[in-house]
Amino acid sequence: MRLVISVFDGLMKKYLIPLAIYLAFIGLYAGYSEVNIKYAIFLPVWDIEHYLSISEDGYVARPCIPGKDYPPGKVCGNVGWYPMWPLTVRYLRPLFDGVFEYSFLGLVYLFGALGFLLSYLYLNEKFGSLAATISLIALALSPPGFYLLTGFPYAFIFFLFAFYVFLLYNKTGIWRDMGLFITGLMLSLSYPSGVFYGIIPLVWYWCEHDRNYRDPKYWINALKYLAPFALGPLILWSYFYFKFDDFFLQLHFQEKYARTWAFPFWTMARSLIDNSILTPENLTMLWYGLVFLLFYPYKVRREFWILAVFLFLFSPATGSMMSLYRHYLIIFPIYAMIGLSSRPLWFKLIFIALGAYLALAKFFPAFINYQLI
Repeated sequence: MRLVISVFDGLMKKYLIPLAIYLAFIGLYAGYSEVNIKYAIFLPVWDIEHYLSISEDGYVARPCIPGKDYPPGKVCGNVGWYPMWPLTVRYLRPLFDGVFEYSFLGLVYLFGALGFLLSYLYLNEKFGSLAATISLIALALSPPGFYLLTGFPYAFIFFLFAFYVFLLYNKTGIWRDMGLFITGLMLSLSYPSGVFYGIIPLVWYWCEHDRNYRDPKYWINALKYLAPFALGPLILWSYFYFKFDDFFLQLHFQEKYARTWAFPFWTMARSLIDNSILTPENLTMLWYGLVFLLFYPYKVRREFWILAVFLFLFSPATGSMMSLYRHYLIIFPIYAMIGLSSRPLWFKLIFIALGAYLALAKFFPAFINYQLI
């Protein structure tokens, strides 16, 4: 009997806790949508339509039509979005009777559950159950956390990130190396900032291996970890070159969104000066920025908090704060920074509650009323 109880307790901590958090996460936002009779969280809204069109028909680039396409610009179509998520939906849709709309949502929930599970397994093994649990709750109740339940690629990216970390720190051998290469490539083909996840193996390899710069094997092994993150954009842009005769087509597409290189702190300051502090972009910037200030010193590995800093600065460095709340959602190490912090539990819970308040009182109501892109 004691053995049975011990096994059950182990299963509870390893699998049931993260899955229970994820189911409660779904229930919170599905219930909110049902009570308000508004179902945007289940629909192909905003950019999800572009991912859907890529999945169904591939990439399309055409001149913008004045007065019809918004925002106005030179290049319109769907070439501004990355292909890995729509390709995954395309090839896994038979699991959902071949219906693209069901495939997007079904795979979102599948990858979301796997992401929560893998993240919990890693954090629980390294730091204990409480830290792992708080980290996942911080993610679920973050101001933009509900985007993990939409047809955007964020749940898929979360799974890839969690799987990459799980392989990097827990496995060895040729299969692990192949898995890391493929997963890294998929990450870099999933989102513009996906290339920055290469910071994890870069810092890890540089800090934890003998730096024998004269040994060719050192550079070969380093390239093995870093190459997939560089290959993703190169593959996509090469495809655009051969199909549309424009290697930098994606950058040209983004010009109409006023994305040009800028000093990130100036972009943030300008947003605070020119707009109300209560805008979703400013509230997001402040909530995530406070994590860096309030939960120092960071208990996560150095490669994780360095990645978090890069992801925090990347979108403002493009000169725009547009949709910042979605872009910051994928700063996945930041939630572990909260969970692993030496701050008192009550302090962590109050900060997480603040994020939940922003999500439920401001962000999600705006989203289901089609006011949050």
